[in-house]
Amino acid sequence: MILVTGGTGLVGSHLLFELASKGKIIRALKRAGSNTELIKRLFSWYDHERGDDLFERIEWVEGDLMDIVSLQEALKGMEYVYHCAAMVSFMPDDKEQMLNANVEGTANLVNVALSTDIRKFCHCSSVAAIGSPEKNNLVEESLVWKTSRTNSWYAISKYGSEREVWRASEEGLPMVIVNPTVVIGPGDPARSSAQLYQSVKNGMKFYTSGVTGFVDARDVARIMVMLTDSDIINERYILSSEDLSYKELFTLFAHYSGAQAPKYRAGRFLSELAWRLEKARSLMTGQKPLLSKETARNANIRRHFSNNKIIEATGFKFRPITEAAENTSLFFKKYPVYLSPDFRMPS
Repeated sequence: MILVTGGTGLVGSHLLFELASKGKIIRALKRAGSNTELIKRLFSWYDHERGDDLFERIEWVEGDLMDIVSLQEALKGMEYVYHCAAMVSFMPDDKEQMLNANVEGTANLVNVALSTDIRKFCHCSSVAAIGSPEKNNLVEESLVWKTSRTNSWYAISKYGSEREVWRASEEGLPMVIVNPTVVIGPGDPARSSAQLYQSVKNGMKFYTSGVTGFVDARDVARIMVMLTDSDIINERYILSSEDLSYKELFTLFAHYSGAQAPKYRAGRFLSELAWRLEKARSLMTGQKPLLSKETARNANIRRHFSNNKIIEATGFKFRPITEAAENTSLFFKKYPVYLSPDFRMPS
């Protein structure tokens, strides 16, 4: 049997579909009150005839990475673990909660896995956990992490969670790590790349000058299963289809959603001004800022990502991001309720 954490997230939901479609026996860990309706819609989207039946194959269990007893119960009888659960935030006020969830939560999970008969542990990390290049702006698996003021707290938390997985591997846990770039696919429109899609569809006017890697959520899920089913252990792989500018991505989203593409470039000056104004608005209103210093600055960084290692290991052929953008748009056209201004996914 297989345990999946983070099954209600973008990668986790696509992973659940990939596993269910292969006939795997799955248990998915979720927090009390987590909503699974969007995941059910996702299953029907990818398999119109069997979607509901495939969704019913999942055994949902309540638990929390900070609750060791619930992890012990969830791992009973499991042979494989896919760890996709993580908190993503670039807001300074979320720092402590994110470090606890991502680092201590991962430590708890691998510690329990070490005490059971887990045959393999697949950890979904992020390219944020890989070191920053000193030249050429090319990110590869061999880069060494360096402490820097430019590291976001999210990156620090993902690096810390990876260290716990590497530590567990030294203690005897067979594992593999994937480091996706920005994952594109249907998901909660209040989070991840689906939030970018919604912003473009709603008429976002500005784009930034940054360049980064992007990958289809379906490809991430497929590679995770492929690696877990293989003899490969104690390796990590960057998962990226291609490098695009944010302007190019937003133009794709605009094309497939029928919206107008952003026209105005927000360079470093405007980005720095924007996050300061947003911080002031937050202080005056008591509402969470929509933009932070970290997101504003990261949006103007130009980085490129190598996928040579995973291609050489598996021969995998990535989907172009045009397909990922079109898939995201078509999903939300079929289920527009998730893009309604009044809709909120329960936590």
